[in-house]
Amino acid sequence: MSQASWQPRALKKRGAEFVVPDKIGSGAPGAACTAPSAPAEAQTSTASFGGAADLDDLDEEGPTKRSRLEVEAQAPSSAQGEPRANGPSSMSTETPRDEIIDGAPRLAAHITSASKFNKVAAMAFALLEGGRVTSSNASAFFAVLQAGMLEPHRLRDRLYRVAYRKLYAAAIARAALFPPSAQPLLRQWEVQVLTQIDLHTDDTYQFNRAAKEVRERLTGLPCIYPALEPTGAVHLAEADRLPWSAVLFDCVGAAMAHHKYPWAKTTCDMLVKAAVDRRQNFTDAQQEQLQVWNATCKGQRIMRQQEHSSKHLKTGGELTSFERAEDQWRQSDIASAKRGEGSVSGGGLDGWVSKQSL
Repeated sequence: MSQASWQPRALKKRGAEFVVPDKIGSGAPGAACTAPSAPAEAQTSTASFGGAADLDDLDEEGPTKRSRLEVEAQAPSSAQGEPRANGPSSMSTETPRDEIIDGAPRLAAHITSASKFNKVAAMAFALLEGGRVTSSNASAFFAVLQAGMLEPHRLRDRLYRVAYRKLYAAAIARAALFPPSAQPLLRQWEVQVLTQIDLHTDDTYQFNRAAKEVRERLTGLPCIYPALEPTGAVHLAEADRLPWSAVLFDCVGAAMAHHKYPWAKTTCDMLVKAAVDRRQNFTDAQQEQLQVWNATCKGQRIMRQQEHSSKHLKTGGELTSFERAEDQWRQSDIASAKRGEGSVSGGGLDGWVSKQSL
C-alpha cells in the first residue's frame, strides 16, 4: 500500500490545489505531476523539478501556467522543427541545471507569506522526503528554511505548528547534507522550533520534559553571580550567546503562556528563575519582560502560600494526602493478635510494627 506524502491538516481541507505528489520526480523527465482529484482541464504538466506546477500556482501567473524550465525544454529549435545546427554540434553540451537550485529562491520568497506558508512547507518537506535535496544543492535549499524563520513567532499559532514541526524535523534529521556553516542554525532550530512547539501542550509530561531541556540549555549562559553556577557548567562561546539567548527567551515566553494552569506553575517558576539568574545575557527589552514574569511568578507563589496557610488555620491543621492515608492505616486493626492478647497490646499500624520487631 502506498503511503501518501505528508500534508498539514489545514492544506487537506483546501482541496486538490494543495496536493503534493507522493514521489516527486519519480517518473520520467517532463512527466505530469498533477492532483488526482483535479479535473482534466485544470491539470497542468510540469518540468523535471517536482512541484514546478505548484510554484506556478503560487506565482498566480494565469490560466496557462508553465514553468520556465518546461518552456525552455519544449521550445522548438527552429520554425521548421530542425536542429539549431548541423552535424554533431546539434547536441547541447551545457551542464544540466539543478532544479532545486533554480526553484529554491521562489520557494524562499513564498514561504515568508503567512497565507502560503503551509503549502510551501508541504512542498519543501516533500522534496526532503523524496531525496531531491542533496549535498550539492542543500545550500540553496537552506535559504528556504532561513526564510521560513524570518517570523519565528508564527509557529506559536496552532495553524502552522504541524507544518513547522514536519519541515524542520525533516531538515534537522538530514543535517549532514547541509554545509558546516548551517550547523549552528540547525542546532538552534531544534530548540526554537521543535522544543518550543512541545511546550504548547496540555500534557504535563511533555511540558516538563521540554521545559527541562530549556533549563539545561540556559546553563550554557553564564550566571550573573558565579556562586549560582551549577557544578560542571560549560558556557557557550561569547559570539554564540546572543543568538541563543533570543532562542531561549522565546521558549520561556512559550512556557509562560501556560502559567495560568496550576499544573504548569511550578515548572514555569523554575524556568523563569533560571533565566533571571542569567539576565545579563539578554537585551534590555528582554530583561524587562523577564522581570515582569519573575514578579508574576513570585506574586502567585506568595498567594498560594497564603491560601494554604489560611486553609490550615481554618481546618485546625489540614492533612496532606500522605498524612490522611497514614492516619487511616493507624486506625485499622491489622495486627494478627487481638487487642490485649500476648505481649503486644493493641492493634493498628503501631502494634503490627512492634510485633514484627519482636
